[in-house]
Amino acid sequence: MLLLASLFLPWADYAGVSQNGWELSVASDVLYAVVAVLGLVTAFTGGRYGFFRPDVSTDGATDILAVAASLVLGWLVLFDFPAGAGREAGIYLALIGAVMIASGAGDFRVKSVFPALPGDDRAPR
Repeated sequence: MLLLASLFLPWADYAGVSQNGWELSVASDVLYAVVAVLGLVTAFTGGRYGFFRPDVSTDGATDILAVAASLVLGWLVLFDFPAGAGREAGIYLALIGAVMIASGAGDFRVKSVFPALPGDDRAPR
C-alpha cells in the first residue's frame, strides 16, 4: 500500500515545481503500480494461487517484480535522478515500500484470510 500511495506524493522538486511518481517516471511507474497491486494480492491470498501457470505462485511473481522495482528505484535515487532536482520524501517512501514487498513476498509461510487448499503443503500444521 505504501508503494502505491507514494506514487501520488512528491518525488522531485525542480525550481519550485513538484513532480509526483506518475509524472517523474515515464515507464517504470507502471511497474511500481503492478508491484503494489501484486503485493496486496499476495498479502490477502497468502500467495498460494497460481499466476497463469500452476507452478508459478503469486508469491514468486511478486517477489521477482518487487526486487526488480527495488533495483530500478535504487538506481533512480543514486545515479539517474534529474540534474538540478531535489529528492522529495515520496521517492524514499516508494523505495521503502518496494523493499518491504520484496522482503515480505518470500516463502515465509504467510498466514492467509483464505482457508488452506486440500493438499497444500504450505498449510499451518
